[in-house]
Amino acid sequence: MKESDKVITVLTKELGVISIYAKGAMRLKNKFHSSTGLFTYSEFVIFEGRGDKMYQLNEAVVKKVFYNLSDSVENIALAMYMSELVCEAVVPDEASNDILRLFLNCLHMLCEGKWSLLMTKAAFEMRLMSDIGFRPSLVGCKRCNEYENEMFWFDVLGGFLICPKCKQTYDDNCFACDPPVILALRYLALADLEQMFTFKLKGLSLVRLSQVCERYVLNHTKENYKTLDFLKPMTENIIQQEIAKYDKGN
Repeated sequence: MKESDKVITVLTKELGVISIYAKGAMRLKNKFHSSTGLFTYSEFVIFEGRGDKMYQLNEAVVKKVFYNLSDSVENIALAMYMSELVCEAVVPDEASNDILRLFLNCLHMLCEGKWSLLMTKAAFEMRLMSDIGFRPSLVGCKRCNEYENEMFWFDVLGGFLICPKCKQTYDDNCFACDPPVILALRYLALADLEQMFTFKLKGLSLVRLSQVCERYVLNHTKENYKTLDFLKPMTENIIQQEIAKYDKGN
């Protein structure tokens, strides 16, 4: 907007995703410059603009800047994908406190290196879908209610599990999932948010979890994300590394 102003897209806990006009924020010495930076957690005082739905920025205080994201192009790419996914999935003018907490926690896990890129991506996708009303049915087989088995199939379109016996007459949109993957899906979708970030997965199970969660998102939002297209080659390299570690261990 003009030479020194800008419009920022903000995920808020009270109003969902909104647009805010920040006057002079492009200038380095402007009071809004730091607080309106990319992937910055800030506290804003805003008021409604005239004749449009865009808010005007009146005051701002920086709460947290995720500097370490810039250490890795992979982390930046994932953060951009999470941002695009939020803009697609979050309904405007609705409270989004849980989604904001999820986003902030995932950025923290990336910056601190506590989760791998694949783990963070899968966790964000599954939990976001669950929080916006697409929580899958993961208790047991949809047809016979069997809870434990050495293998389940997850229907990424219907959002439910199918056991091997029932799978014989059912073969659409399904991903084979071993017990660690099923446990991870249940944990990410159903656990308290604070407990969710104590969970870890690796190897082929992590690869499968990543594939399942991504497909679930694409089936329930939209098929194409530009940021995901950019991220995809990087995740493919990580997947190959995880497979190589598994092969070496066996």
